[in-house]
Amino acid sequence: MAATCQIDVLEKRIESLEALVFGNADKDALYPKDSSLGPQCIDNLSNIQSKVFAATAGRKKIPKAYERLSDLRSYLDPSYTEELTTSDDTKAEIILAEEDFLREQAARLEKMQSMEELFDSEHIKAAPKLAGKLHELSQLQIKQQDQASQFNDEARSCLEAYNSIVTLLSKQFIQWDEILTKAEIAAKPRKSMD
Repeated sequence: MAATCQIDVLEKRIESLEALVFGNADKDALYPKDSSLGPQCIDNLSNIQSKVFAATAGRKKIPKAYERLSDLRSYLDPSYTEELTTSDDTKAEIILAEEDFLREQAARLEKMQSMEELFDSEHIKAAPKLAGKLHELSQLQIKQQDQASQFNDEARSCLEAYNSIVTLLSKQFIQWDEILTKAEIAAKPRKSMD
């Protein structure tokens, strides 16, 4: 009878520990019950529990401290101090001050609930199956971006070459125009002398 009582106590403590560690997460998905580590873990926990029991046997203050652990947890909880320091009127004012935000969040939640059918559709459920194709498309897009960047660089270098050729031709035409103008000026006085 005492052994089953200890097992019940141990199971309750394990459940409270699991609640603290896992929270709302699905612990059975992460650590299935049919795992090979199951009995080993339980044996280890049982050994630890017996060692703790043996270490605390004969000491009167330690069991009292264990009994008060739940009280200590509640005192350390931030919501406990909030309950002591915040009056109902203050809580009401805080809620009224956040009314717009709360209404906005409620509207978003209603919108999400109305779109629940869309989220449960076959297209969304098939999305993980399309991850490979999406990866291929993203690789193709990266390759095309690299090609476009290379094309832009080539076009820029062609435009720079074109601009330098046009500048050189303009300078050459200016020089030829100056030479031609000097030749025309030099030729005009000869005609008037003839």
